[in-house]
Amino acid sequence: MADAGVTGVVAKLGELAAAEATALLRVDAEIRALRRKLAYLQALVRGADRQRRGRASELLLLWLRETREVAFEVEDAVDEFHLRVEGFHLRRRRGTWWGWGWHRDAVCLVQGLVTQIFVRHGLSNQISKINERIDELNQNKETYQIESSPSEIWSSSSVEADPEWYEDKYVMGSRQGEFETLKNLVMNKEGDISYRAVISILGERGIGKTTLAKKLYNDPDIMKHFEVHAWVCLPQHIRFRDYVDIIYTQVSSQVPEAPGEGEITDKELKLWQNLQNRTYLVVLDGLISISDWNSLFNVLPNTNGSRILLTTHLNVKEINHIDPQIPPIELTYLDMKHGEQLFCQRVFGAKEPPQIYWSKGYYEKVHNISTGLPLAIAVLAGILRSKVIPMEWDDVFKQLESNGLPKPVRSIWSLALDDLPHYLKSCFLYFASVSENVILYPDRLVRLWIAEGFVVPKKAETLEDVGFDYLKELVSRGLVQVMEKDARGFIKLVSIHNLLHAFVESEAQESCFLEIHHHANVVNPNAVRRLAIQNYVDAYVHIPNVFPKLRSLLCDFAEDQCSSSSFGELQPQSLWGNLAELCSRACSISENVGSNTLHGLHFLQGSRFLRVIDLNGLKMQKLPDEIGSIIHLRYLGIRNSNLEELPSSMYKLDNLQTLDVRRTKVGKSVDEFWEIEALRHVLAEKMLLPNCSVPLNNLMTLNGVVPSDLWDENKCPLNNMIYLRSLSLSGISAPHITTLSAALRKMEFLVYLNLSGEVLPSNMFTASNMRRLQVLILHGKLEGINDLVGDRYVLPNLTILHLCKSELSQQFVYKLALLPCLAEMELSVISYSEEALSFNDGFPSLTKLKLKKVSTLQELVIGKGAMPMLSILAMYDCDNLKTLKALNGLEHLQEVAVYNMPEIVDNIKLEDEKLFNKIKCLTNPRMLTDRGDFPGHFTRMARIPHEQRMAMASESCFSGMEGSGPGVGKAVDDIQIHYGPGA
Repeated sequence: MADAGVTGVVAKLGELAAAEATALLRVDAEIRALRRKLAYLQALVRGADRQRRGRASELLLLWLRETREVAFEVEDAVDEFHLRVEGFHLRRRRGTWWGWGWHRDAVCLVQGLVTQIFVRHGLSNQISKINERIDELNQNKETYQIESSPSEIWSSSSVEADPEWYEDKYVMGSRQGEFETLKNLVMNKEGDISYRAVISILGERGIGKTTLAKKLYNDPDIMKHFEVHAWVCLPQHIRFRDYVDIIYTQVSSQVPEAPGEGEITDKELKLWQNLQNRTYLVVLDGLISISDWNSLFNVLPNTNGSRILLTTHLNVKEINHIDPQIPPIELTYLDMKHGEQLFCQRVFGAKEPPQIYWSKGYYEKVHNISTGLPLAIAVLAGILRSKVIPMEWDDVFKQLESNGLPKPVRSIWSLALDDLPHYLKSCFLYFASVSENVILYPDRLVRLWIAEGFVVPKKAETLEDVGFDYLKELVSRGLVQVMEKDARGFIKLVSIHNLLHAFVESEAQESCFLEIHHHANVVNPNAVRRLAIQNYVDAYVHIPNVFPKLRSLLCDFAEDQCSSSSFGELQPQSLWGNLAELCSRACSISENVGSNTLHGLHFLQGSRFLRVIDLNGLKMQKLPDEIGSIIHLRYLGIRNSNLEELPSSMYKLDNLQTLDVRRTKVGKSVDEFWEIEALRHVLAEKMLLPNCSVPLNNLMTLNGVVPSDLWDENKCPLNNMIYLRSLSLSGISAPHITTLSAALRKMEFLVYLNLSGEVLPSNMFTASNMRRLQVLILHGKLEGINDLVGDRYVLPNLTILHLCKSELSQQFVYKLALLPCLAEMELSVISYSEEALSFNDGFPSLTKLKLKKVSTLQELVIGKGAMPMLSILAMYDCDNLKTLKALNGLEHLQEVAVYNMPEIVDNIKLEDEKLFNKIKCLTNPRMLTDRGDFPGHFTRMARIPHEQRMAMASESCFSGMEGSGPGVGKAVDDIQIHYGPGA
């Protein structure tokens, strides 16, 4: 669609018109005039974009294509202008001119004047030619009588997403019968299934198969019934061994390693051994071929009492042989009653629909268009919920009923895209850059949107806040699914349904918004502006050497399982040959690619306009020094690779906003890198943090850093980062404490704080500036923690608290009980110093409590007024804990997870039968409070052990900022807070 391209260029011209650049003099009026012309053209393009979905004329399609090309020419001219002007200013600031004293100043002055004249003249000529093209477009429109009226603007006010939607409550209504049938079969309540049963859920895409299976998978009774759980999504483009890897990773995190198992390299054999003699539930979501089933069936042992649950759109005849004794559950379209319940919930929430809704019989029209498909109902509700009844509802139905598309459901996707405000269209199309069945961390997604220039600044709001408002609006419209929430109820993971993904991918390719590279070759590399290389190609893909207009490179490769020590010498390749061969190697189809091939990214020399580089799983050890010349670069992500160092030229990237080098070996950057004032997010593993002299007022995220030397009052880099929202710092020692405490007192905006070291400051519990803090993770002894005075601690918004080696006292726990929002607390390894731990009252919001290796603890008492909302109690290797008294009944308690503590289990059985019935004795401690990877989507996260994810610095640092609703977080990749570093 041309609208997305024109919108981005108009926004860029707005930035240029407001820029303070001397070279802009005398062309400012021309730029403003060009912007006005494009704005008028944009209104026509929006209307034409809607027309092309019906029976559009070839002339209209040609006019749209040429309009898009003109917009791209404008973008090229603006970026070329910025490249030349910023290059000049960069050389001047870095002092690279010849000479000294007044000689240097004179040279700078002359060079500046020449640059201004040259750049100004070149830009003026380009604008003149572009204006001629626009006039020609308008003339052609009149000459050939191309019909394109401006689109009508419906009211489309942003509406907060209702957190109730995330619970998929329609399962408990429209699918309640199917849910109970499935649960009875899985748990064998009738007692007539004496073998490993295979249960199938059938139905079309979008019918709710995965939602129903997910509800069953997470049911507390199901969780306790099976020893091992695994969820495997079955995308069609990955290797069979990847399926096995996903199942093995999930299963191995729940089963202790058997003696001698470490010597076995065959994962199929290890998986078989892990599941043998254990009851397991394996969900295979999205089965698309019988061959997949036949392959996977053989790696799952026939253990009595185990269950395999399939979701597939294959028909009954195709899968009937899988388990002929158990008929499949076949989901049908929602009937009028249940469909209307879902629709009203999505549009009106808990409110009663107005009388006019009933009198005009609106749902009958909804049902005819959606045919009762739940996904279609949800998306159509997202369109209508911000419209005025009946004035605009009638217009929506009229357009849907008369658009001429053969499939009415697809017309809903089209209208949902057309109805988006212009600033959201590019954000929605961006989901095409990832392959289907991949879950996303919203923080990283929003950072990419910002780097691309999609997010329009608003007064008194950060770009991240605005970006998350965009995401919430996409959620409220039913276009983006919330896959998981954190302990605070904020968004943790998002995804897009496969049906919508296919539609978005088609739109993105057709409009030249994004080139997706897997099966086909790039037809016209000189025109590619955004390139997504995905890891599931199954044939050799030729990638040309030159991409002169490339703005974004987004790559996601199959992660290499080989040891990093096996890397050999860099082998010379063509500029893009490395990536081409890598795509082939990712699917094991190239015999010419050696396992020691490294990739040098030499193509950077020919891609001057790059703004975004995001590479996941690329096998490389260093970045080329030429990266410093890409001065437009705003986002640099190199993750899951063997990258060992950053080039010295990094300091030249004055526009860089995000550096993401997590899961690499990068240990430092040049000191001048920390003088880039545009920096907003730095995410690493253990990168040295040197002293910096420039105030980094834009820096919000600093995760995975260690102090490079001792600090004093005048020498602490954190003093120049007072606007941080997320800080993860390790390697802290006693000499750092005083300075670190002083720096923390200056950080008014901290939401996420993760500190690790020998000894840690404790003033975050008493400092009034910490009122915004939501997540606190401390690994180390807290200095003077039990001597703090005061009736209460000042952490009104703290939701998640993890303490390790803190040596707390009972008196300190009494203080924590007063925290009003604390929802999740973990005490581990010397975190508590006394023999008895009593929760007499308080903890009004606590839902999860985890005790891990608290060796001093002998007695645990939960009083009558304490923890009224507790749902999960997890205890791991508390060797001396013998007594657990839950005096208040814990009405909301769903599960007591216990590992390696048989004595306390026996005691509870004797003293509290009700509590005993909620106990699940785990076979492995890593599954205490987490079920492993989120079900339903293929994700790289599946390959990271849970314990490792818990230890890594969270990339989510902005999700619960002020202004966010109770059900939507402000970022996954920045404040939202999950336990892992993101994917």
